Amino acid sequence: MRFRDKLRGMAMGIVGSPETADDVLHDAFCRLWLNHKAIENETEAAKLTYTAVRNSAIDLQRRNLSHPSLSLEQVAELEEDDEVDKKKEQSEIYKAVLILSRKVLNEKQQQVFFMHDVEGFSYSEIADKMKITQDNVRQILSRARKTIREVYRKNEF
Repeated sequence: MRFRDKLRGMAMGIVGSPETADDVLHDAFCRLWLNHKAIENETEAAKLTYTAVRNSAIDLQRRNLSHPSLSLEQVAELEEDDEVDKKKEQSEIYKAVLILSRKVLNEKQQQVFFMHDVEGFSYSEIADKMKITQDNVRQILSRARKTIREVYRKNEF
């Protein structure tokens, strides 16, 4: 305990932050404790302690250099950027599908597709408005989606 402040200062000089220096001290003391019965005198204990703290600090620095980590703020920023990119990509795909649907679907398929997938109407609401059965709505929507999917995959639009 007499050397604690000096050891902490040495560790802080290597790792750069007080919190990390405390972690280094803890790690070094835990390693030394495993062999505490083999230490014969105070001088040997001091030498081993300084060496263990220095080596732990250097090991931590090397580990951080070879395996860099991000702070929570950096992770949050990356997630926000990913969300923006995903939304932008989804928006572009959505626009492409709408343009594509106007080009490749017949009028009835367009109406059913837009009413269900764009405006959010249920099968029964579409059936009532178009005066057809719900099964017919499902069939028209299925065929419309299949047509759009095939043309989109072939990039023929």
